[in-house]
Amino acid sequence: MMRARKTKLWALAVLLVLLLLAIMSKGCFTSASQTPQAELPALTAPVKITFWNQETNDLRQEVVKESIQTFNQTHPHIQIVPYFYEGETYKAKLRVAAISGKMPDLFYYWTGDSFKYMVDSQIVADLTDLMQEKPAYKKQFYPEALQNSTYYERLYGLPHTTSHVVFWYNKRLFAQFGITPPETWDELILAAQTLLSHGISPFSISGKERWPLLNWYAYLSNRLGGTSSYEHTIKGTGDFTDPSFIEAALLFRELVNKKMFVPGFMGLDRKMADALFLKGEAAMYLQGDWAAEEMLSNTDIGYFRFPTVHGKGDRTVYYGGSNGWAISKYSNQQAAFEVLSYMLSIEERKKFVEASGQLPTLKAIPLSPNHMKPSIYEYVKFIEKDPSRYFGYYDQEIDPRRSQLLLDTVVTMASAQTLSKKEIEDLLKQIR
Repeated sequence: MMRARKTKLWALAVLLVLLLLAIMSKGCFTSASQTPQAELPALTAPVKITFWNQETNDLRQEVVKESIQTFNQTHPHIQIVPYFYEGETYKAKLRVAAISGKMPDLFYYWTGDSFKYMVDSQIVADLTDLMQEKPAYKKQFYPEALQNSTYYERLYGLPHTTSHVVFWYNKRLFAQFGITPPETWDELILAAQTLLSHGISPFSISGKERWPLLNWYAYLSNRLGGTSSYEHTIKGTGDFTDPSFIEAALLFRELVNKKMFVPGFMGLDRKMADALFLKGEAAMYLQGDWAAEEMLSNTDIGYFRFPTVHGKGDRTVYYGGSNGWAISKYSNQQAAFEVLSYMLSIEERKKFVEASGQLPTLKAIPLSPNHMKPSIYEYVKFIEKDPSRYFGYYDQEIDPRRSQLLLDTVVTMASAQTLSKKEIEDLLKQIR
């Protein structure tokens, strides 16, 4: 009986195997290993977009980081890989990347000849067609902001901020010594002398980073010579031997000789210079409104325009202009532009402006005073209307080689023990 039962079970097993083979031969069943490759689900990695920015270590950086984080969470097919660098380090790193051809996908830029040099080197993506595909998005920008990033009638970058260099001042110290915000150079010098006589440094400044020194020299030369002198210098039809540049250098040297800057200013970085001013160890600070949130969080701090100089210049002409983000030519341009469109959406820039107090390049951003510190809201409303025009950052408006020569010259003017007018003229002649 046992043997008969085993025989039947064996026969049944054989029949089942034969049936299974028959089904497989007719294609009614296909194993996973036999599935054609085309039928497998596509497992593609997200596009990674490297994104270089200036380091700020304040609310501006935090807002940008939050925008990036939100984008990465909501756009699984694209992931932003951000990098933040201190200002001078960033400029040096970008120069090396431009020369080596190893550019990030997205990068921070300043308008001017420094950016045009990158455009001419054919390492920056032409965004004209991508913007034409989004006419409604293009209309959100102020036309003049886009024009600042346009070369040869083609668009090469999207501006995100319009910045201004202004005088920040300590209202408590001014009131204590009977000083009112000066409107002329003579009034500024008189205020500085009053402060010095009471043991207060008139001006904080960061000499270590060079460009804050240039803020002074640029404003002085512009007030004395207007915008035309520098425009001729940019084009090569003029140079720094123009009388306005020499007179500006002499006035700047007077500030140095009279010890109007905080002691040891050539060794200070921007954080140190900020701190000295905010602690009341200096009464005034010529700095950009990229520091507006930090400055206006202190109730003692106010602001005023750079004054006229010896009756020349217009106080509503501001040193500043637009900064933006650009795409490198050999990146995934569609993915990078998707990132830019998000980062420069009205919703994301609204958060940035409300936190930072910097003027946007997008029109009709619905700012809410309920979401802003009152002092920042008041500043934004003031700076929206006050400038009649701008003149660009001197170290960005000229080509990179002359830019370094100019910065080195300003450092010499700020640090030399003695410097005659003839020596100043010889220094300025070398910036060619």
